[in-house]
Amino acid sequence: MTADFHDLAGVPRVAEDPIAHHELDALTRRTEAVEDRVEALQVQTGGNFAAVIEGQAALRREVREGFAKVNSRFDVLEEKFGLLEEKMDRNQAHIVELLSALVGRPPRAS
Repeated sequence: MTADFHDLAGVPRVAEDPIAHHELDALTRRTEAVEDRVEALQVQTGGNFAAVIEGQAALRREVREGFAKVNSRFDVLEEKFGLLEEKMDRNQAHIVELLSALVGRPPRAS
């Protein structure tokens, strides 16, 4: 019986998981590939990659601001529509009152 170095050193042995190592290697390769693509984009754009990112961020801000304006206009229109519905309800109730008062009167009587 021979003693292993880890056993002698008091370090507990952990079985290596080949699947985990394979996954870690795959993730490392993907990360390196992404880094390579970013570097290639920087070279292709002549270092203007940061400017493209900044432009994209500015465009996103403008879109958000546009949506905020549209939402505020929608809120105003919704409020106006609610007021119009209330006015229509009042007018309809007034018409019903007037027609109810006419019920039972002779046709030509005023």
